[in-house]
Amino acid sequence: MQQFDVVILGAGFGGSLTALLLDRIGLSVALIDRGRHPRFSIGESSTPAASYLLQSLSHKYDLPQFQPFCKYGTWQQACPDIACGVKRGFSYFAHQPDQMFQTEPAHGSELLVTANLSESLADTHWYRADLDEFFAKEVQKSNVVYLDQTEVALQRSEGWHITGSRLGEAVQLQAAFLIDASGAASLVPRTLGITPETEFKTRSSAIFGHFQNVTLWQTILDGQGISQDDYPFNSDHSALHHVLSEGWMWQLRFNNGITSAGFVLDERHADRDWQSLQERYPAIQSQFAEAECVAPSGGLRTTGRLQRGWTQCAGADWALLPHTAGFIDPLHSTGIAHTLCGIERLVSLLEQHWEKDSRREQLAEYSESLQKERALIDRLVACCYRSRFDFDLFTASTLFYFAAATSFERQRSREQKLPLFLCAEDSEFVQTVDHWLQLVSQWEQQADRSREDVQQGVKQAERMLAPWNRVGLFQPEVPHMYYYTAAPEMEPR
Repeated sequence: MQQFDVVILGAGFGGSLTALLLDRIGLSVALIDRGRHPRFSIGESSTPAASYLLQSLSHKYDLPQFQPFCKYGTWQQACPDIACGVKRGFSYFAHQPDQMFQTEPAHGSELLVTANLSESLADTHWYRADLDEFFAKEVQKSNVVYLDQTEVALQRSEGWHITGSRLGEAVQLQAAFLIDASGAASLVPRTLGITPETEFKTRSSAIFGHFQNVTLWQTILDGQGISQDDYPFNSDHSALHHVLSEGWMWQLRFNNGITSAGFVLDERHADRDWQSLQERYPAIQSQFAEAECVAPSGGLRTTGRLQRGWTQCAGADWALLPHTAGFIDPLHSTGIAHTLCGIERLVSLLEQHWEKDSRREQLAEYSESLQKERALIDRLVACCYRSRFDFDLFTASTLFYFAAATSFERQRSREQKLPLFLCAEDSEFVQTVDHWLQLVSQWEQQADRSREDVQQGVKQAERMLAPWNRVGLFQPEVPHMYYYTAAPEMEPR
């Protein structure tokens, strides 16, 4: 029976990167996956924080092969055969049911938030089938034992006893420590009987897939005679959000002709299907008039409720990566950065405390940190769902996320601090988000809101966020058009 310091379950980019980092610090590692690459996966939209974290980890642990993936320009120079998309920032467009998209005075139905200075310095959309396969191939070049197409069962007895089969051959491993990077499969917490988390503010589900021949949003706007002169970037080069009565839609374009797209629906509209949603929003229907779903192989994927989590995320000899510890919603594109933040914290913890009595206490803190981060993401997302009845209030709610993201970026890059993801340890900020969530939840129930009430609400949000407003939120030179928000140090010198 093979003995390892650490066995990792799940060979997405998170599991593969964790395996390589642990190998770098001298631990013996095996990485097990029940599937094989390449494969369909979502969780594709990167951010300045994600790029910074990947750059930091690849530099600290001497993994230069991952440096190019931190920016679109270097990615295209070094690895043009690995598909990705250019992401200049976030764009949002508010739609009314049964009407073509229309602009409002002062860009009242549009919001564009720039995250980088140019296309070459842009963040990216990760075409996960290609990039996850690249990460897995790097694992296979290392000292890590890599077992794909392997089904396993777990038994906890003086460490972990892992048994299973791979291509008809028996597999038996022994591990001192187990890391679960399997996402929703969550084999470790299910084996241990950990209690699932059930209390969430957000309640949503999704329908999604990968498509070819999706008409550019810019083409739709041009066809409507809608000027884009004030836009800080091409909206198709962004994480594009269509804000709807039922929820919202994402669109992420890759440079291989594929577009990732999905509707995310508030629980009150979970019975809506893809066709009926398109028909309800003519501009989106025009985009998909010639589109063909090319992945997953079985056609569009429909989920149940997206929100999930565990009440304990680590123990004395096990830990969950963030995407296994829980998930809220794709809004705000937090997944990649949160995973990298958790990997950084866990690997550093194991490097410093591997054979020390302090490891148990450190792992308990790691578990608590993931739960704090998940709870904050839940509240930031829920604020947007509660306020989408009015795009001005929805915009204000998104700025709570951007305040958190830019505060995190500033502390990491300029102040050389190691905050929790989105500064989730900042109790004053968390309380402020809770207060805003209470307010928008109340306003959502009021049928007699005036424009003056909404404007007062936006001003209140600005006052509430003042201590964390480091990049001129609420006061762009052109209404709803933010020409730059990321901390300057997030850009390469």
